[in-house]
Amino acid sequence: MTLQQVSMEDLDHLAATAADVLAQVRDAMVEPHPRKLAPTFTSVAIADLCGIDKSQVKYLTQKHELPSGRKIEGSKAKEYTLEDAIQWVQKIGGRPRRAPDSPGKVLAVCNYKGGVAKTSTSMALAQALTLRGLKVLIIDCDGQGTATQLAGISPEQDVDIEQTIMPYIYGDYPDLQYAVQSTYWHNLSVIPASSGLLAAEFALPAKAMEQRGFKFWEVLKDGIEPLRKEFDLIVIDTSPSLSHLTVNAMIAADGLLMPCPPDALDFASSVQFWGIFSELIDGLPDAKQKRYDFISIVYTKVQANEISRLVKTWMKQAYGAHINGIEIPDSTAARTASAQLKTIYDLSKPDGSIEAYRRYKEPLDRLADYVLDQLAVSWSKA
Repeated sequence: MTLQQVSMEDLDHLAATAADVLAQVRDAMVEPHPRKLAPTFTSVAIADLCGIDKSQVKYLTQKHELPSGRKIEGSKAKEYTLEDAIQWVQKIGGRPRRAPDSPGKVLAVCNYKGGVAKTSTSMALAQALTLRGLKVLIIDCDGQGTATQLAGISPEQDVDIEQTIMPYIYGDYPDLQYAVQSTYWHNLSVIPASSGLLAAEFALPAKAMEQRGFKFWEVLKDGIEPLRKEFDLIVIDTSPSLSHLTVNAMIAADGLLMPCPPDALDFASSVQFWGIFSELIDGLPDAKQKRYDFISIVYTKVQANEISRLVKTWMKQAYGAHINGIEIPDSTAARTASAQLKTIYDLSKPDGSIEAYRRYKEPLDRLADYVLDQLAVSWSKA
């Protein structure tokens, strides 16, 4: 076997070929923004979202002048749009609501490692909370732009650097209001990302060197502040690292959520993450005064084996009450949705096994309810 060296020209060709193939895959499978479509809902799904019996739907439609749905051709059933469903939830669902004078909250989703379901959890949580009546913003702080892609926007094709947080980082805007975009999903907006976000890792320390007393760790916090009036919840999806932007996200947040598989290496990495973050905070003036409404660690990609059970025991010992006990399984339903660059909430009906769909979606619904409960408490204290 002979050694085949690879030149930089070969790498250029590899990158171009790979990008072309990915573009073809997207055209064939993904339907990027604005062609990505929100799911539709049955009367049963509407009743379930609102916590009522299906027999009440017709009566409540008339009483509250709610959307009555559209008859499906060739069927007696009706279907409702996502906007219809959210209108029903807001009127009938009885979910906690933010008072007009109470600021919206910020949740940073973080982990040191990739592949732990961080972004898919962020996006699914955001979608689930809109289905509980909230207005949600996703800020994509990962240069890979996966959350942007899940929001129906191609980071490579549809996002210029001017549409990301970078102009604010450079000082071109006083806050981040300019960067908010609506998405195909009602009541869910996004500040998109692209690979240009990597420049933040140079721009922030450069500003710190140029400007005496510049708090590089509070830049994102200041830019988000005006958005708290418009959105009930702002979810920040961070990169799989403890970068300058990740530190900014964690300082800006009112709550932290760490998705972590019960795997020995993932657990060890999470411990290292918290240790390094704690050391960093020690060196940042005033940062030690930071208080979080909650910090929560959720089991993701859980497998039904002895190793997972053992590592869950370790994690419970290490993190105590911060383990919320919700277990999101390693699921074929998740992989099927991910292969189409979707979340489970994008599917109007199960794509494959109904049981796999249910086992994956139910803990995500519980996670959304858990976060909503935490928000309700923090709103009441604001």
